[in-house]
Amino acid sequence: MKQQNTDFLVIGSGLAGLTFALKAAEIGQVTILTKAQIQESNTSWAQGGIAAAVGESDSWKLHEEDTLIAGAGLCDPEAVRMLVQRAPAAIEWLEQQGTRFDLSASNALDLGREGGHSRHRIVHHADKTGWEVERAVSESVRKNPAIQVYENCFVTDLLISDGQCVGASAKISDLGSAQFTAKATMLATGGCGKVYSNTTNPRVATGDGIALAHNAGATISNMEFQQFHPTTLKHSQLAGFLITEAMRGAGATLRNHEGRRFMYDYDPRLELAPRDVVARSIEREIQKLKTWCVYLDATHLESEQLKHEFPTIYQRLKEIGLEIDRQWIPVVPAQHYSCGGVNTDLVGQTSIPRLYASGEVTCTGVHGANRLASNSLLEAIVFSFAAAEAISAESSNLPNTPEFKAPHCIPESEAIHIRHALQAQMSTHAGIFRTNAGLATLKEFIDSTLINYDEPPSAPFSAYSAESRNLLIVAQYIADGAIARNVNVGLHFNADLA
Repeated sequence: MKQQNTDFLVIGSGLAGLTFALKAAEIGQVTILTKAQIQESNTSWAQGGIAAAVGESDSWKLHEEDTLIAGAGLCDPEAVRMLVQRAPAAIEWLEQQGTRFDLSASNALDLGREGGHSRHRIVHHADKTGWEVERAVSESVRKNPAIQVYENCFVTDLLISDGQCVGASAKISDLGSAQFTAKATMLATGGCGKVYSNTTNPRVATGDGIALAHNAGATISNMEFQQFHPTTLKHSQLAGFLITEAMRGAGATLRNHEGRRFMYDYDPRLELAPRDVVARSIEREIQKLKTWCVYLDATHLESEQLKHEFPTIYQRLKEIGLEIDRQWIPVVPAQHYSCGGVNTDLVGQTSIPRLYASGEVTCTGVHGANRLASNSLLEAIVFSFAAAEAISAESSNLPNTPEFKAPHCIPESEAIHIRHALQAQMSTHAGIFRTNAGLATLKEFIDSTLINYDEPPSAPFSAYSAESRNLLIVAQYIADGAIARNVNVGLHFNADLA
């Protein structure tokens, strides 16, 4: 078995993990473990941008107010203030890494607007900001001699000794089992969208970090708050393709099958209400008219504006026969972001000493019951910065490394069946609208499946099988949280409580 010691271990290669790695590399050696390629993460798929109060008419206080309103009273005010006050510095750091943001005619940052924001404050790179950010930051990582990256590396367990995290066990493609020890470990594994049938998340978003933290005994909360993006493409050739909120910020409107602009019926902020409001409104409209989608109408916007501001969306939809300057775009909500996760303090410290976390895998208190658009990439940078500052105090004297524990897997053929059944159950019973009976059915399915999953005999290691078990653990947290939440707030809506 491969054994390696490093100063700082990072699990995940999205913006949170790479930011932490670059900052930690200033004081020690860093090892990054990522289960796919370094740039395959939720970060790369983010279209909209990064929120920061850098405009002349804006302030961190306004950004703070918008974030607190979106979070529906469940945000941690201290975490939110830290986030918004450090946003301009985060943008500046990204520019130093080589990130290219769109500029206005006056050579200032071109700021967009999205739902829930009272000002134009979204810093962006056309409609593929996440891709551009990940490109720039991963290039900086590749060039840094103090950072070693293991791709196609599936982490199977956190190493816990004397109640502290001292590293992780992993399976590396072509190299087999490995153990990595470190004086501080950063959990930055991203989201869990693949627990649902319809999600905007990439294939790697299987809740691995939640399961790792759970197995290690870390505190996890607020997983019932699953954000559904209001506008994803409803089309057989490009299912789940995200239509950025920035398009509504530019003036696109939502219409039902009768052609009526229906958001007037639901919220005075119309299409720019927070995401939970817009997603529920769309779902209600679909149910009311017994249709399969609603439509995003951008036909009144200038063709050149659409081509310039949303080139990726314009081109991808044109390839499947949709011309967005001439035709309405069929859209439905889809799971997009997990607002809950592993609990951390303001420096990313989890409930387990030496284990830190940052990004979508966490519950920092920033998002509360509903994430404000374009705060996610910002959160990843700000809290990774804070964690990188905190780790300098960690001692190099580690307790003994625990023995390697072989991961438990079932045959892939069984795991495939379980995953598809779970996704169907979650989409039916833990989506935008929930009921007591539905949640009880879901809970029974998850609990019984987990028991059967862990029964012998064990099959050879399979990443797919391990991911499927991780998804079951994630689903258990979502279901338990939804059952315990006895009031409708933010992203949690139980029809029996209405």
